[in-house]
Amino acid sequence: MNKRYFILAFALLIVTSAIAQDRQNNLNRDYLRMRWVNVATRMPSEWYGSDEAKRVAENVLISQKEYGGWAKNLPYHNHFSDSLRQYYIQTKSEIGGTFDNSSTITELRFLAKVYTHFKDVRYKQAFEKGLNYILTAQYQNGGWPQFFPVRKTQDEIQTDNTVPYSMHITYNDNAMVNIMNFLKDIFSDNENFASLNIDMQTKEKAKQSFDLGVECILKTQIMHNGKPTVWCAQHHFQTFEPVKARSYELPSFSGAESVGITLLLMGIDNPSDDIIAAVNNAVAWFKEHKVEGLRVERFIDSDGVSDTRIVEDKNAPPLWGRFYDLETVFPFFCGRDGIKKSTLAEIELERRAGYGWYTDAPAEVLARYPAWKKKWGIVNYDAIVSPGETIQAAIESAPENPEESYVILIKNGIYNEKVIIDRPNIVLVGENRDSTRVIHAELAGNISIKEYKGQRVGNGVIVLLEGADDCIISGLTVYNNYGSTVEETTSHQMSVFGRATRTIVINSNVWADGNDALALWAPEGNGMYYHADLDIRCPGVDILCPRGWCYATRISIYGDGRALIWHDGRSDYDKKLVITDSHFDSKSPVSLGRYHHDAQFFLLNCTMSDKIIDHPIGYAYSDKVLDTIPWGQRVYMHNLKREGGNFEWMKNNLEQSKDAPKPDEINAIWTFNGTWDPESKIRSLWNVLVY
Repeated sequence: MNKRYFILAFALLIVTSAIAQDRQNNLNRDYLRMRWVNVATRMPSEWYGSDEAKRVAENVLISQKEYGGWAKNLPYHNHFSDSLRQYYIQTKSEIGGTFDNSSTITELRFLAKVYTHFKDVRYKQAFEKGLNYILTAQYQNGGWPQFFPVRKTQDEIQTDNTVPYSMHITYNDNAMVNIMNFLKDIFSDNENFASLNIDMQTKEKAKQSFDLGVECILKTQIMHNGKPTVWCAQHHFQTFEPVKARSYELPSFSGAESVGITLLLMGIDNPSDDIIAAVNNAVAWFKEHKVEGLRVERFIDSDGVSDTRIVEDKNAPPLWGRFYDLETVFPFFCGRDGIKKSTLAEIELERRAGYGWYTDAPAEVLARYPAWKKKWGIVNYDAIVSPGETIQAAIESAPENPEESYVILIKNGIYNEKVIIDRPNIVLVGENRDSTRVIHAELAGNISIKEYKGQRVGNGVIVLLEGADDCIISGLTVYNNYGSTVEETTSHQMSVFGRATRTIVINSNVWADGNDALALWAPEGNGMYYHADLDIRCPGVDILCPRGWCYATRISIYGDGRALIWHDGRSDYDKKLVITDSHFDSKSPVSLGRYHHDAQFFLLNCTMSDKIIDHPIGYAYSDKVLDTIPWGQRVYMHNLKREGGNFEWMKNNLEQSKDAPKPDEINAIWTFNGTWDPESKIRSLWNVLVY
């Protein structure tokens, strides 16, 4: 057995060694067919200790300019002939070092990798020379040119047939972003540079250079209509204004280069207020200017020539133009004649098929943005309302159909207005629930605004119209004071009324001088509602009266002699009103609740004062029948506590309900049958909703 095991292990060792050798041979053969940037930075770690990597390193050393940089788009991994070696030696002092197309940064990263294996002092010296080149090339304002030293004017005109531009601050192709990410790796002790033992003084210089670069980025963010937006591919090296580069690269908002800049800012630890504002404004611009319903298609035309066209595709993911006009903010396209066109089809084939006019890169920024905000506890609002302004105007400034939460901060003060929410994903957040007050006097029979943009408007201080789904109200006092300021009556005076679904009302005072203070009635009673940490007061009846599914927790209801809660659960046996960990009280003796139609109540862990009388939750009338209530009385309770003692009908009876849930199974998700998790949404917005 031992002999057989030894033979098998020896055979396995031979096979493994053969596979490893074959893999190394394949790498040595294949790397010559690869792009230089991939060879320089993306080969397996062990390859950088190979003889082939050592040969390539000699090429990199020879081709380094006296200033410390490297020329662009050259295959330094290919075999150098004697004449090519001589050429690089003879042209070392000539201008040509650049940061374009990842040049210089790529070569430095390669040198760090091979130095890790060979410890050749020449690699380290070349690295230090290149790093010093980067620091020297930086302008005092923090920017970097595309070339350093800057190319001669006449040479640039002849090369690119355009005005000189290499001296300008260059974001094009992520030139400056690549530099700054490299510097960040230097001062943050990235493991790829550990073997170089970079001294603290050099790291501090790298940090100072990086910080100065950030200042430049903030200064070059383009202002449009008084608001910061994104960046151009290049900015004037003195004035910071957007400038052109090649004939088809005109001054513009850049949908491509702005992505790298924004991600760089998002990668900064403990971001300053200025950095946070820059990111927020860039993200807002990306959201507003995405292009939907279009797809870029590469194809072969009838002559066998490769071409590019734009096709309509309603299922296509969003795109962004590479260039947006600085005035109209519409994408544009440009041939070598330098004339803007509104469609890709209008420019010549060579530029149409040979340049990237659309990008999906901003999608990465939008995907990372929520986690970035959460990581740094960033609170940003889409609109802020101060006393003297109206909440309604802020709502109307939101997109008609926002796909994400549109958060409106309402500063402390009194707002005497009726608020109508007509669109989804609106989040109203008061600065302080006791000091931010929305007050309006209105009776159901005397509605101040009966129609809004073609929709019928109900009674209430805040009204959510049909379609205003997924909205949140938090941190407010909402008070309908008709009964105490206009006419002494407790007739219907809703405070919050809604015909939407997935409505969240939390951390608020909801007060009314008449019936139905908090009334959410989606059409056909098919609404879902979540309430937490509310103080609801009303001298009328049916203070909390949802139609559909409702989960309420940690609420306080205070009435005055008439039934406190009500539910309408018609058309679906599962509809229910669930109230947990809450308190009921009244100025005068009062019944706990009632219903007119089929209803279902679950009350758990609730307390109540001795004002709650011995009157079970039941059908509202004894003298008439509005509904035959085919499903009968469905009122289920667990662990209720009344001052002065419980009544018989307050005993635990969850087991009598259809599904007989355990007390710890009853929560918001259970209430909505797993179709909605409002508490997850609240957590995702906790940085703005926190209380």
